[in-house]
Amino acid sequence: MERPESPITGNTSPAPFLKVSDRLGSNCSEQWQLVRDLDSELIYLSPRPDEAEIETYYPSAFYDPHLSVANAGTLRDKLYLAFRNVVLKKKASLIENSGSSLSASSKLLEVGCSSGELLETLRQRNGLPSENCLGFEKNSRSASHARKTFGFDVQTADFHDSPPSGMFDRIIFWHTLEHIHRINETLEKAAQYLGKNGVMVIALPNAGSLDATLYGKHWVAWDAPRHLYHFNPATLGKLLKRYGLEITSMQPFIPDTFYNCIYSEENIRREKGGLGLIHLARGIIRGMRGTAAGARHHELSSTLVYTAKYMHSGSQKTVQRSTSKVSNNLHITTYHPLYLYNV
Repeated sequence: MERPESPITGNTSPAPFLKVSDRLGSNCSEQWQLVRDLDSELIYLSPRPDEAEIETYYPSAFYDPHLSVANAGTLRDKLYLAFRNVVLKKKASLIENSGSSLSASSKLLEVGCSSGELLETLRQRNGLPSENCLGFEKNSRSASHARKTFGFDVQTADFHDSPPSGMFDRIIFWHTLEHIHRINETLEKAAQYLGKNGVMVIALPNAGSLDATLYGKHWVAWDAPRHLYHFNPATLGKLLKRYGLEITSMQPFIPDTFYNCIYSEENIRREKGGLGLIHLARGIIRGMRGTAAGARHHELSSTLVYTAKYMHSGSQKTVQRSTSKVSNNLHITTYHPLYLYNV
């Protein structure tokens, strides 16, 4: 185990924030400590498994992002894959519309590409050759599936240790950044390979969301010990600024709201018991509430999809205005006392 410093401030003395259990573990009484950097307000896991230890906490049979048709053995797995295939077009659309139009000459990089379905959807929709799509994926089975099925170059080495060649029009971190131990090194490297007019697309659970507040310690997206960092718009903006990047837009990703609410209810049922249908119904109702709240105020959305670009050259005032705009939402987005309730 290791005790990391805050990736934003380097602070090594964070304050305790919340204790949560591993939703995939067999022992609900085993607790993981989330802490908060008082200077940046970032929430992160400490202590945490180091890079050598973390693999054991990704059981292939239970971890949804690593599912593929080849290893979907249960009805639940097959339903999840069917749902995932439906929302792939929505993901692809958000990525396509995040910047200048993609063409057959565009180059895409996805860090944490899983089994390659998102890259393949983007490739098909935009007429890209397979060699213009590069992926990094630590899970060897998922990486192998992407290579064999779609013909992509998918590397299992760490992205920051194995830099690619050329520049990219889109660099995608779809529910990936929160898993990366060496997050600063990764973002620094990604910024170096982002084309002049390129866009970084980052999808993350939102620690300031309505459902995070409602579910407290049972919120599924804490996902300890796999999720190492928990961002909101302000804290992500502070981290990206270190690498000359700024958030230019953020949009809710509605399917994740229902997923997070339904599986947060499952966390409650797993700990306290109760009828599954009642928890399912409550998850759907809270998912509808979360969706409505996120439509009014994006900062309350369960998952946010951020577009990040290089900061505008020249005017420091432009950078300050952008940062201030995000920071002013702190009172809306983060750290309600309800986190301490047992839902």
